[in-house]
Amino acid sequence: MGDGYLNKVEMKDGQILLYHRTANSKRPIYHMRIHVRGMRDIHGNKLTYWKSTTNESDLEEAKRVALDKFDELRLLTKDNRPVIEISFADLYALWWKEKEVRLNATFAAKGRTGQTERVGWFEKQSKRYWLAYFGNKKIGEINQAYINGYWTWRMAYWAQASVEEKQAHPNHALNPSKKTLDMEQSSLREIFGWGNANNVIAYQPIIQNPYARKGIAAKRRASFDEADWQQLRSYMRRWVLGKGDKDLRVNSHHLYQRKLLQIYLHWLALTGMRTGEALKLRHGCVVPGTTELYSDPILRVIVPDDTKTGTRDVSSQPQLIVWYETLVELTGTNARGDWLFCDAQGKRNEGFFKSIPKLFKEAGVLLDADGGRRSAYSLRHYYAEQRLKELGTNARAFDIIGKNMGTGRQYLEDHYVRKGIMQDEDALVTAGGKVQYNRAVATEIAEAYIEVDTLNSLDD
Repeated sequence: MGDGYLNKVEMKDGQILLYHRTANSKRPIYHMRIHVRGMRDIHGNKLTYWKSTTNESDLEEAKRVALDKFDELRLLTKDNRPVIEISFADLYALWWKEKEVRLNATFAAKGRTGQTERVGWFEKQSKRYWLAYFGNKKIGEINQAYINGYWTWRMAYWAQASVEEKQAHPNHALNPSKKTLDMEQSSLREIFGWGNANNVIAYQPIIQNPYARKGIAAKRRASFDEADWQQLRSYMRRWVLGKGDKDLRVNSHHLYQRKLLQIYLHWLALTGMRTGEALKLRHGCVVPGTTELYSDPILRVIVPDDTKTGTRDVSSQPQLIVWYETLVELTGTNARGDWLFCDAQGKRNEGFFKSIPKLFKEAGVLLDADGGRRSAYSLRHYYAEQRLKELGTNARAFDIIGKNMGTGRQYLEDHYVRKGIMQDEDALVTAGGKVQYNRAVATEIAEAYIEVDTLNSLDD
């Protein structure tokens, strides 16, 4: 066996070997090497020996520890479970290897390309929260009390985060929503359940977030009411000219990005698109058109298939035509393959994550009346609320709005119910078909053209 095994003591016909690893210590610790036929590691590979220290210098105590471990390894092997204890990080890696394949396969089966947003969500949440909390802790050390402690830690995460981390993630939610915690709850249940089903762990812990235990209803994301949206629009008119309340020095690059952001926010408010959908648009996705009955000019936007719910056609509000023309003027391109929201070099914008909360705060609209923090996604809610206010809350209104937004009727009913009147596609842009261009629409279009002329005069 070589010089590494000193003062050997065999037990169980050689299946257990106690030994010293060094002869120089005054109180040498006994180590153990155990063989149980059929042992395997976490990947299913066969193991000949299991080695560890007994942490005992007394021979009789070392024998007791080794015999207890021998019995434990026999039971693990009999249950076809790995004999090497793994950490949560190991468990997550094994689960994610299968989960990611299934997510991508489902995504591809629907005819979509690129990375599914769900993959991105899992990777972000696991890195920031699950692995940060459970991480390298051994599965056997994760008891029910430790799992329950996750929710307390999670709820306080951003309150206790450093200033640097908060600045790096300006869209963080100080108090995570019930929906987010429900998704985390389901994910952690799936991870531990997978480990239990695959004999990686021997138990299925109870995983329940405090929101679920208290039965608190889901909180709707902060929206805009009409007054706050107009307040933001009014502030942006001077902000894009470098005349914001906090402006000292604003260069041409800043002005470009500000105008791009202004157009982006109007795009969301006038289409109801998801933020990620708008950022993935190319000019080839935008087709001018008119409504069938009243021939109102609109843009029909083809949402790319590598988005959350796949491709669909979106009918815009009439004002968006002016903002699209402004975008073309700003970026200097309308080539089919070019990105809509891009920098001066044509590179796609990944999101105005730092600029939006800063702008909203300066404009005085960052928080709604209930203290909810607004984001760019709030304008999708604004769009739905305005359309339902105009069209009504009956079945057809929910159908045409839901189809345009790529969401379901139940979600609209839960989050956007308002009173009003109802019509068809013309109603989406004409408030029930009775008025083809109401005064508010005409005024906004005129203001948009004035803003374009103002910017052009500055360039001259």
